[in-house]
Amino acid sequence: MNLLDTAFPSYLAKQAEIDAAWELCERRLGALPSPLDALAARFLRSVAEGTTSHRGYFSGPLAPPLLYLPLWLARRLSTEGALTAHAEAAVTPLLAGTMQGYFYVRIQDDLLDDPARADPELLLLGNACFAGMVLAYTEALGPRAAAFFQAFDRAFSAFSRLTLAEQRVVRGDGPYPEALFEEHAGKVAFARVPLLAVAALADALHLEPSITALVDHLGVAYGLANDALGWPRDLRAGHRTHLLALAGLERADLDALAKLTDEQTRAEAHEALAERLRVSLYEGMLLHRTIERAIAAQHQAAASAQALGLPGFDGYTTDRLAWLGALDREILAMSIKRALGARSR
Repeated sequence: MNLLDTAFPSYLAKQAEIDAAWELCERRLGALPSPLDALAARFLRSVAEGTTSHRGYFSGPLAPPLLYLPLWLARRLSTEGALTAHAEAAVTPLLAGTMQGYFYVRIQDDLLDDPARADPELLLLGNACFAGMVLAYTEALGPRAAAFFQAFDRAFSAFSRLTLAEQRVVRGDGPYPEALFEEHAGKVAFARVPLLAVAALADALHLEPSITALVDHLGVAYGLANDALGWPRDLRAGHRTHLLALAGLERADLDALAKLTDEQTRAEAHEALAERLRVSLYEGMLLHRTIERAIAAQHQAAASAQALGLPGFDGYTTDRLAWLGALDREILAMSIKRALGARSR
């Protein structure tokens, strides 16, 4: 089983709606003036990440349900009669605007995470994406836009503040306790935005606290799983994440690596450090416990979604828990293999 290629049935069920939003997004990016249009095309090729099309970007097993949550909320509100036919038609352009907004976030994240490898020209494309997002929301929401943008400001400020706070901690040498990690997981606050937009269509912005609770729980669940999967990448980038801090990584370890000028010596030292961390991560069962925490947070997200009344979230929860269980089994198998290898030496 290739965990990275496993499609969630709950995502596939909404593919027609996602493709319709992609068409609007692609039309907007393709109409940008030169050379922004070529830059946008290059960016879309990059987010395809080895797959046949960029259209799978929001639908892979690693992708949180950013575009699916608003579709599920729209279905609930429509069933209740809170969305008019005109409002339902506005959901697709809202999703297209959300795509552009997320591209803006992704470009910033790439630059913050690994400045040496990021493309600074993409910041200018990000400007166009942010403008496209605001335009899409304004046009789709009409007279409801003013109330929405107040909630948007709260979400975007939370995303910016918590992203900055996390960056300062992972690049520092202070303690990184669980409570601080969970606070920083709220950096995914942009995921509130499309839900808030759909709520605004139905004059239901009173749902904002419930939306925030759901997104916060998902932020913890995905943050834990992403740290478990991406720890080699984080180590290469010099990020002392919550997981790597628990594994025993110190800022002094990273500073010592940075001082090495010989490429081969640095590579050998990096591998020695990575192997030291693997002992805690695998034999010490830290990765396994991290996935257990991710599963617990996923259950909390499911409870929040139930309170919000999201049809479709149960199927997604089943898919996500199955995926996390498969990941945990792979981790446990590697832990056992390493433990047996250590005993035989």
